[in-house]
Amino acid sequence: MITLASLEQELLIMWRQVLDVDELNVHDRFTERGGTPDRGGRLIEMLEKRFELILHLPWLVAAPTIHDQAKWLLYRCFPGPPPAELARPQEWRDAFAKRFPDQPEAAPGPPLPSMVFVLSAARTGSTLLRIMLAGHSKLFCPPEPELLLFQDMRARRQGLMDGWSDFKGLEKALMELQGLSEEQAAQTTDQMLQANLSTYSIYSQLQQLCAPRLLLEKATSYPLSRPALRRAELWFDRPRYIHLVRHPLACIRSWTACNFDQVVYGHPRQAGEMDWLLSNENILEHLSGVEPERQTRVRYEDVLTDAESEMRRLCHFLQIGYEESLLQPYSGERMTGRLNGLVSGDKMFYRKSEIDQSALEGARRLPGDSPLTEETMLMATRLGYGDL
Repeated sequence: MITLASLEQELLIMWRQVLDVDELNVHDRFTERGGTPDRGGRLIEMLEKRFELILHLPWLVAAPTIHDQAKWLLYRCFPGPPPAELARPQEWRDAFAKRFPDQPEAAPGPPLPSMVFVLSAARTGSTLLRIMLAGHSKLFCPPEPELLLFQDMRARRQGLMDGWSDFKGLEKALMELQGLSEEQAAQTTDQMLQANLSTYSIYSQLQQLCAPRLLLEKATSYPLSRPALRRAELWFDRPRYIHLVRHPLACIRSWTACNFDQVVYGHPRQAGEMDWLLSNENILEHLSGVEPERQTRVRYEDVLTDAESEMRRLCHFLQIGYEESLLQPYSGERMTGRLNGLVSGDKMFYRKSEIDQSALEGARRLPGDSPLTEETMLMATRLGYGDL
């Protein structure tokens, strides 16, 4: 039987191995005993293998001690019933508005060349879509560089938890575009940080390096920040948008399975629902001011059932020719490997070897699904989803 004490003893053994120390207390903090993001990545990998859970590097900040981690693992091994109380959407709106304050700002320079943003809630299938599109010879589609949320690299560093985030898309992009090693890419991004380059200027560099390919970025964090969405219009010349949607109940289940409650405060089911609702609210509000020819909507379920038709439609939208490589997301190098032991992007994607149509089962209510708020159901109906 798994107990708190037995979990603590297992974790002690792993911590000693990763930190190379003999004397540890269950209340010692990982960072204070020599823990670094690199060592944290090794610990995460060991924990995922042992407990068959998906974990994220920021968890080591949210649960910094062996005792904290053991309590969380015990909760995940023996989860209680879902909360009876529904989420309160306005409270979540207020929380995200506070986190991403809405302040007027001027364009930092002339509009950069057009690019493409894939906007969606989390767990909507954006990693699969990005990697499919990354197979096209006229597109450059790195994992999330997480630039548009921030004005400069120091703000980005702080926003990404001072190095304790597992977003490594910028490093991946530099490795691909400049032929850098992991160490060289890390040094380059550190130099950008030391110089405190604007994120606008880094976008400019990426576009110059990938030209004549079209830069395409998928982002699940941007829809939660209205300022980030406005920067897309402010910084780029007539950017195009792909709004990716998925059945809300499927997204909520996937959110819970990925254990995002490690890094987002709130019960995982409620947090997953509010991420889906608020992301789609903000995307639709943003796109209401964008010309129809610069936006299109894609249903994740349609990508699974008829990938070729959806890819041909997206190629027409992006004004590029269709290529068969779009249907082979697991073929070739598409910036999907590990970096410093960490997966950059959706860890669940890398557990598969082909487009998995079993995910279609999630596009309906299943036994055990909790009730949805009225606002979520209205949004789902607006996006064409039923069986709620």
